[in-house]
Amino acid sequence: MNSFCKRQIIVATLCLCLLLSVCGRPAMASRTIRLKQQEAPQNPQVPQPTEEFKFTKVDLELLDQVNLLDRRFEREGLILEDEATNAYLKRVGEVLLPRGLKLEHVLWKFRALRDPVPNAFALPNGSIYVTTGLLALMDNESQVAAVIAHEMTHVLRRHTYLQNRSNRKKFLTMNIMAAVGAYAPGGVAGAVITIVTAVAPFIVLATMFGYSRDLEREADLKGIDMMIAAEYPPEEMVKTMKVLNQDIEGEEIRYFYNDHPALQERINYLSSYLGARADKVTPQMELNRERAAYFTKTESIMRHDIQLAMNAARFRSAVYLAQRLVEFRPNSSENVFLLAEAYRNLGPRSPQLTEKELTNSAKKNALKKREKRTAEEEERELLATLEGQQNWKTHQQKAEELYQRAANLENPFPAIHRGLGMLYEKLGRPNDAISEYEKYVELAPAAVDRERIKRRIEALRRTQT
Repeated sequence: MNSFCKRQIIVATLCLCLLLSVCGRPAMASRTIRLKQQEAPQNPQVPQPTEEFKFTKVDLELLDQVNLLDRRFEREGLILEDEATNAYLKRVGEVLLPRGLKLEHVLWKFRALRDPVPNAFALPNGSIYVTTGLLALMDNESQVAAVIAHEMTHVLRRHTYLQNRSNRKKFLTMNIMAAVGAYAPGGVAGAVITIVTAVAPFIVLATMFGYSRDLEREADLKGIDMMIAAEYPPEEMVKTMKVLNQDIEGEEIRYFYNDHPALQERINYLSSYLGARADKVTPQMELNRERAAYFTKTESIMRHDIQLAMNAARFRSAVYLAQRLVEFRPNSSENVFLLAEAYRNLGPRSPQLTEKELTNSAKKNALKKREKRTAEEEERELLATLEGQQNWKTHQQKAEELYQRAANLENPFPAIHRGLGMLYEKLGRPNDAISEYEKYVELAPAAVDRERIKRRIEALRRTQT
C-alpha cells in the first residue's frame, strides 16, 4: 500500500492501506548510488508471495478486521455502485495478476470508492480500492495499472501483516484514535476514517507512518515488473507519480511521513531500474489513443467525482478536473456545464495556490483554519478583501460565459438554467434568476430538487413586492 497522495488524500484514507509514498525525507546518498546500479530485468519476474509466510494469531486478527471493513464499506454505501467501472478495474487487476496464482486468505476484489481525494489502497485480504478522485486524474489505463500493480504487490508480499507486527510493538490503540480524531475530515472521507478506526485501528498506522522504505521500494520495483509482464508501458508509473504530485488543494504536509521515500527519490530509482528502457517511451500516437479510450470509459466517473469534489469544498480540484473533460469533449453540454459550476463555486478563491501557500507551514495553518470554519465562512472572509472580490468577479464572469456556451451546444443540459439562476441570484439580478429557474423547472419536471427551486422562485418574487 502506498500514498501517491496529498495531505487530504492521506486524511481521506487514514485508516486504510494507502498510496504511502509521495512525501518524506530524501534517501541517503549511498542508497541512491546503489539504486543507480540496478536495471530492470529483461525478463521481469512478477512478484511472488513472501516465501513460507506463516500466519500468527495477530495476523489472523487483522484478517478478521479487514474482512469486516469490506462489509462495512458496502453497508455504508461507500462503494461506487457502477458495474461497468468495477468490472473495468477487475479486468486491469486480472491482467496484472500472475496466472494460476493462489494465496492463502486472499480473495481479489477491485472496486471504486466514492471519494474525491485521489487515492488507492490495498487490504491484505486482496481488496483493492481506487477512489473516484484518482480515476479522474489519470490519463490512461496504463497509469491505472501502475497504481493497481503497486497495491497488489503489497498484498502479494504480505506487507500489511509485516508492518502491522512492527507497529503493534510501538503504538497504543488510544494514541492512534487520538491522532485520527485530530485530522478526520467530513463527508465520505470522514466516514471511511470513522469506520476503520472503530474496526481496525492499527491499520491507521500504515497510512500515518507508512511502510518502511524497503517495503515501499519493493512495491514500486515489483510493480514495474508486473506492468512489463502484462505489456503495459512501465514508464507510465513515473508519469503517474508526477500527475499525483500536483498539490491542487494545498494538502500535502510532509511531517506526517518520516520514513518512506520522497516522490523525487522514487522517480529517480524507478528511472534507474528501468535503465535504457526509461527513454523508450511508447509512441505518442498510441498513448493518445489509449488516453481517448480511457476518457471515454471513465467520463461518467469523472463527472461524478467533480460533483463529489464540489460537495467536499475541493473547488480548485473541481475546476482542474472539469477543464480536462472539456478539453477531451469540448462540444459536450454537460462537460461545459460542470466547468461553469466549478468556477461559480470557486468564487473568491484563487484558481491556483501560490508558492508561499504551498509551503509546509502555510498548509498547516490552512488546515487549522479549515477545521474551524465552513466553506461559506471562508468565502465571506475572502470577499472582505480586494483580491477575493476580484477573483469572485472574474470567476462569476467565466461561469456565466460557460453556462451560456453550454446552453448553445447540442442537447443542452437542463441544469444549466439552475446554475444560471443561482449565479444571477447571487449577482443581485432577481428577474434573471427567476427566468432561469422557471426554465429549469419546465425542462426537468422529474428533477429531485424541483420543489426546492420552486420555493426559491416564490421567495424571489416576494422580495420584489
